[in-house]
Amino acid sequence: MKKIFSYSFLILSFLLLTLTTSCSKQEVETEVYTYDNVFYLSADTSLGSLSFHAETELLSQFHNKEVLNNVNRQIVAKIFGEVFNSYPTDSLLPKYANALYQEYKKSNEPYLEEISQLQGAKSILENEIAIQGVAMYLDEKLLSYSYERYGFMGGAHGNSSRLLYNFDLSNAKLLTESDIFTENYKDALTQLIKQQIVEDNAEIESVADLSDFHFYEDKIKPNNNFYITADGLVYVFNPYEIAPYSIGQTIVLITFEKLKPILKPDNPIAYIYKTPAN
Repeated sequence: MKKIFSYSFLILSFLLLTLTTSCSKQEVETEVYTYDNVFYLSADTSLGSLSFHAETELLSQFHNKEVLNNVNRQIVAKIFGEVFNSYPTDSLLPKYANALYQEYKKSNEPYLEEISQLQGAKSILENEIAIQGVAMYLDEKLLSYSYERYGFMGGAHGNSSRLLYNFDLSNAKLLTESDIFTENYKDALTQLIKQQIVEDNAEIESVADLSDFHFYEDKIKPNNNFYITADGLVYVFNPYEIAPYSIGQTIVLITFEKLKPILKPDNPIAYIYKTPAN
């Protein structure tokens, strides 16, 4: 009887461990919301419109509901504005799109008759806004989130920007460089970023040549706009930030191996690159 009890206990323990591990892997889930619409300026649909496209990913399941709600509220406030936290999640995108449409009408209706007489008026009044908010890295400890927005409101070209946010899921805190790096990290990190840009562009031989390839060398520095991967930190510089619009976004991956000298020993993301052997 003792052996049967012992074996039963071991089997039960194994099943509980398996169940716990399985639940842990399923602990964090997200839901993606999408919305597309075209809003016309007037009954005459040829006179102009605002096209809206959106994809937004939010946390939908997490063992700590307070953290889940706090993180989602921060994301909503950063993308749409704090006032939109008063709306149900599934109505956020239509509400936001309608708010943009009202602004579009207010800005363009006073000139509708005048512009309609101009040649090429259709292109003048055809605007577009596209937003995307997605998780770049997600586990039970960390959410690395990307929010990208493109807007065309007339002119030679549209404009885009991408903002990154990193949340500690133990407390919903928004992480910054100072949480990850040692004091006086900026000079060393600046050099790592510049050197990586050189390495990513075969035609550039050295940091001294960056200006010759239209980079604003003196503007290249840590900007707190990064997301986290299993390999390292990815810095994103938006158009005009460190180079002309024609260069587009500049995306720079700095590996944890290269960052090691300036990483705090027990920073909130250390678990990603540390192994039991370390």
